[in-house]
Amino acid sequence: MRKNISLAPSLLKTDTPENIERKANELIEKVGLSDRADHYPCQLSGGQQQRVAIARALALSPDILCFDEPTSALDPELTGEVLKVIKSLKSTDSTMIVVTHEMDFARSVSDKVIFMSDGIIEEMGTPEEIFENPRSEKTRAFISKSVEKI
Repeated sequence: MRKNISLAPSLLKTDTPENIERKANELIEKVGLSDRADHYPCQLSGGQQQRVAIARALALSPDILCFDEPTSALDPELTGEVLKVIKSLKSTDSTMIVVTHEMDFARSVSDKVIFMSDGIIEEMGTPEEIFENPRSEKTRAFISKSVEKI
């Protein structure tokens, strides 16, 4: 059965068609889109398209995954879906670099946080250091405006 969500071009060309199909299905399931595997990209929401992009990146078995504002164009419901997938990848062997303004997400998923302002590293440290005891005034100001207080 032919799948419309195509991951095969990203997989190694030396692999067998059966292994490519199996791996593609595993990745589609991993990002929560098994029920949409027969859909074309134009039939998917923005969040679903973003999750297909994540699956395509994972097909290469990268050592490092880079996300540049992965939720910037998504509505809140779709944002949650994409962040959930990225958070689930934390347990993989890949290192992830995530550029985001989603401070609550950054705090919950990061091992190390780098706060940049005007293209310059303002400070870096553990999530606890940056979010609970920022040294820089710019970092304090940004975090006080960005993080939900409970």
